[in-house]
Amino acid sequence: MIHWAEDNKIRNKRNGGYEIPSRSNVEWKKDFKFVTKLDSLLSDGVYLNQDEMKMCNELYKFYSQTYFKDMLRKK
Repeated sequence: MIHWAEDNKIRNKRNGGYEIPSRSNVEWKKDFKFVTKLDSLLSDGVYLNQDEMKMCNELYKFYSQTYFKDMLRKK
């Protein structure tokens, strides 16, 4: 996710900072917080439920796109 955010950040014209685009109107921060929460649960030995696993798969498909593009460019 961090790699995706770095590759897709957009320069903000107002203050010169950067903005990270949203995924289907969901802020990147919200996705990152969700993944961090699940990582914490897994490290405590808690298993994920079916809905959490589906969401993880959805996030992986979206945020891994940049990674796969980079891998194809290197070949």
